[in-house]
Amino acid sequence: MILVLGGLEIIREAVYFFSPSSNDDAYKIVLVEPGSFYKNAENLAAEGIIHDPIRFYRIVRVLRIQSKIKIGEYEVRLNMSPYQILKVLMSGKSVLHPVHIPEGYNIDQIADDLATKKLVDRKEFIKLSRDIHMAKFLGIDEPSLEGYLYPETYSFTHFTGDRVILKTMVDKFKEVYNRDIKPLAEQKNMPMHDVVILGSMIEKETGAPEERPIISSVFHNRLKLHMKLQSDPTVIYGKTGDKKNISRKDLLTPTPYNTYTLYGLPRGPISNPGRESMIAAISPVESKFLYFVSQNNGTHVFTSNYKDHQKAVAKFQLDPAAREGHSWRERLKKTP
Repeated sequence: MILVLGGLEIIREAVYFFSPSSNDDAYKIVLVEPGSFYKNAENLAAEGIIHDPIRFYRIVRVLRIQSKIKIGEYEVRLNMSPYQILKVLMSGKSVLHPVHIPEGYNIDQIADDLATKKLVDRKEFIKLSRDIHMAKFLGIDEPSLEGYLYPETYSFTHFTGDRVILKTMVDKFKEVYNRDIKPLAEQKNMPMHDVVILGSMIEKETGAPEERPIISSVFHNRLKLHMKLQSDPTVIYGKTGDKKNISRKDLLTPTPYNTYTLYGLPRGPISNPGRESMIAAISPVESKFLYFVSQNNGTHVFTSNYKDHQKAVAKFQLDPAAREGHSWRERLKKTP
């Protein structure tokens, strides 16, 4: 009698194991977190993926597969059987979340995007990105990873973690730099850090890709003449508090990034530049331009003397009508 009951019990468990608990073919995302798998089984039941967490957990114990179940985020269907669900949980193929990091984003902006998708803790990510020991561990001999987090579309899981995310971005930077930038930089005898700094400034100065080599020529011409670079984005990066507006006081307040008060390049990058901006930093066009002023649409007027520059400032910056309703962002919206 005991053997018969045992046989019936095995049959019942087998039927349960291979039978879907629902006819609904909708997808759900479930988390398998560190700790007791029974807690994860309860979470699966709470999501309607399984109906009997105790039974589900018992099968996992009997089959001795608890150690094969990988921590992660998984996509499962409601009409999957416990067997099919366990196959997914043992696959290690966690759901990937795409993250697009635009060219010219700085560490804070990258942290905002990643935190919005719940991939990192914003404060911890920023702290780690600006940790000199982390930078050195990743092969960047600078006090911060600013400039070295390559703008690209990445895919991460909720369990990837800050360090792996940073390593992925820095590795991508190294790949692009070594392949496309380093040979050009060595020809011009331009150190990598200078390339990244100047590229980061070019990235922030223009919304028009075709202007990058011209912007670069202005900076190179000024450096040759020992003129201050006077780049507003460097002032904004180095100031504290409100980062949206810039005042005369800000222009006159010395910081390691204020190129209105210091000569040469700022201390470090002010954003994370893309390939084209770094190439532009090394390969400016030939020009006599020393000034540029925004036309309020993402493009600039370039001039070679201060008198013409002042005329452009009066036309495009001092006249309220020239600025009203204009933005370089509007130009980007129209770019295919």
